[in-house]
Amino acid sequence: MARQRRWRGAVAATIVLVVAGLADGNGVLLLGAIVPLWYVAVGTLTTVTAPDGIVARRQVSPTPAPPGRPVTVTLEVTNESDRTLPDVRLADGVPEKLAVLEGSPRTGTTLEPGETVTVEYLVVARRGTFAFDPPQLRIRGFGASAVATATPTPSGDRRLVCRLDADAPPLETVGTDRVGQLTTDRPGEGIAFHSTREYRPDDPADRIDWRHYAKRGSLATVDYERQVSATVVLVVDARAPNRVVAGRGRPTAVERGAYAATRALTDLLGHGHDVGVAVIGVDGDGPTGLEWLEPAGGREQRSRALDAFRTATDAAPPDGSADETADANRNAGSGTDDDTVESWLQESEEPAERDGKRNRKQVQAQIRRLVDLSPSGTQLALFSPLLDDVPLEAVETWRGASLPVVVLSPDVVPENTVSGQYAQIQRRTRLARCQATGARTFDWRRGTPLPLLIEQAFSADARLSSARLTAGTGETLTPTGHRSGSDSGPGGDG
Repeated sequence: MARQRRWRGAVAATIVLVVAGLADGNGVLLLGAIVPLWYVAVGTLTTVTAPDGIVARRQVSPTPAPPGRPVTVTLEVTNESDRTLPDVRLADGVPEKLAVLEGSPRTGTTLEPGETVTVEYLVVARRGTFAFDPPQLRIRGFGASAVATATPTPSGDRRLVCRLDADAPPLETVGTDRVGQLTTDRPGEGIAFHSTREYRPDDPADRIDWRHYAKRGSLATVDYERQVSATVVLVVDARAPNRVVAGRGRPTAVERGAYAATRALTDLLGHGHDVGVAVIGVDGDGPTGLEWLEPAGGREQRSRALDAFRTATDAAPPDGSADETADANRNAGSGTDDDTVESWLQESEEPAERDGKRNRKQVQAQIRRLVDLSPSGTQLALFSPLLDDVPLEAVETWRGASLPVVVLSPDVVPENTVSGQYAQIQRRTRLARCQATGARTFDWRRGTPLPLLIEQAFSADARLSSARLTAGTGETLTPTGHRSGSDSGPGGDG
């Protein structure tokens, strides 16, 4: 219990009235001194203690949660004692690194015996495990001069767990009995109707269009959409300039990119495709310091890929980076503060310039090396916020080597400032330039459902130009086998 000094004014008023009354011989002033003196006496004699019957329960939903997902935290405090608590101030122990998106973890109320007060608020999940401190209750008595503090240990959830694969379904859930659900432009045997053509003597009888024969008297053969498997390499841009957040307590652009890559990984592996992983901008064990995972399929490949994505979100910049970059990256995963995009925009240099000359040369070598490492027919999927021109140069290099490319860009640039609006224009210009090379671009704006965006990003229309997506191989690969419309343009919601 802590005694608060709330009655200094009342004591001063009592002294002034007494002195004035004695000096002037005025009995009214002496009588008036009784009023503040009464308040002082009540405040001095009043005591308050925290009852033992305070019960707390906290619920965190959902947990585990993916990065960027709003998480609802509900705290219930019940007064199970037989005392009335006239003035209760409640504050939940929110982890310092989590940002409160909506609502408040604090409240003030009066608790009758058996009454419950509920506090509900939203926090933004970011990768890691965050433990909540016990809630604090400050209880004041009727005199309000004494305060008792209680920290009940809540039941229920005590931490928030955020993982890249938190909401990704198991492979057996998204998988099917058929291997390689991937539509091509070339017709053949399959299930979905593609077209009809003139009958040839060696065509099987089960593919003859008998309705066409009955109607026109000539034989025609039905072609179906062929289903084949694909090889996709998921490339995460984990360079230091991307380790920034849209706001305090929010996930970094690298975390959002790795999360999107995780969802794409689960979907592609579940449909029987071979998937590889490359992480650029960090020191890895692969060629040119690249974090590299050879394309393969199955659960073991998924486990290895998830380890690579964790490396992307946790790794520090390579040796030789500029001091400014190291300082900016110090809080990417374990620091106490976050570097926001706005703070980067206030600097005079471009993000790529602050990435260090040696580091940028290494990144350029990694980008070129991916051309040699990618098997024939591989598609590259780049996950980058496009805060500088390095990913644009990467797309131009890969398209110059006739590799099909998909770009999925998480939006972390604020638009409520002039500098943010300017940076957003630059980012969308880079999206347009990537699209001009023949790459398919998708802008992952905040609020856009990621599963829908992933489906569209890896589901090209089967009628699109083969040369555009496969550089003249004659097949347009659509890894999920679904039919969606045209790809979204720069600045679209996907």
